Amino acid sequence: LACLLPGGISSPSELWDFLYNKKSAQGKVPEDRYNIEGFYHNDNSRAGIMNVDGGYFIRKDIRQFDNSFFGMNNIEASYMDPQQRKLLEVVFKCFEDVGVSMEDISGTNTAVYVGNFTVDYQSMQSRDPDYLHRYAATGGGTSIMSTISYAGGSDILRAPIRG
Repeated sequence: LACLLPGGISSPSELWDFLYNKKSAQGKVPEDRYNIEGFYHNDNSRAGIMNVDGGYFIRKDIRQFDNSFFGMNNIEASYMDPQQRKLLEVVFKCFEDVGVSMEDISGTNTAVYVGNFTVDYQSMQSRDPDYLHRYAATGGGTSIMSTISYAGGSDILRAPIRG
């Protein structure tokens, strides 16, 4: 079991401690995401505003991704949805923690099930189709389970679970 969750949780033991101590992962929008002060207003009837100034955020820097470790070039990694980057790291950590390498599962009948419900990164990349790179197709949220399958070398049925 491996995880990366809001509240700074990056291991099952941290999750257990978090739940046992009845903590909350809710917090302000991180400054490096966007300027919440420019969009926040408590009157939700106003157009173009948000009436909440927080949420549940993973605080890890999405730019810290060792794409060469996973056999990807810089261009491919730049078109990869941050959700895919983090999921790939967490899956690797999960196998590493139990002493199984990605090579050990290569060619096995291993299933990959992923719950994913946002395609905002893919939407941002598709705004200008004239500059759309070929890696945009495999780097989007709809391809998230295929990235894990490909990295592990598994011959599996790839079926997304969309929320």
